[in-house]
Amino acid sequence: MGERPRWVASSYSRETDGTCVEVAISADRVQVRDSRQGRVRGRGTDEGAARLTFSAAAWSLFIAHTTAD
Repeated sequence: MGERPRWVASSYSRETDGTCVEVAISADRVQVRDSRQGRVRGRGTDEGAARLTFSAAAWSLFIAHTTAD
């Protein structure tokens, strides 16, 4: 069984209402989820929470495209 993902909140998170996106990065993939879904559906764990999974290459292209001038 693989290691559990380490979720990191976006720097744009709003602390007042918990609205944010979290990412978990590993060597070969990046997972993205709504932090509220992780807390509610996983009941303290990230199991069962909806997430999007991207290859590391696809994520790099996404970041390059969204941060380009």
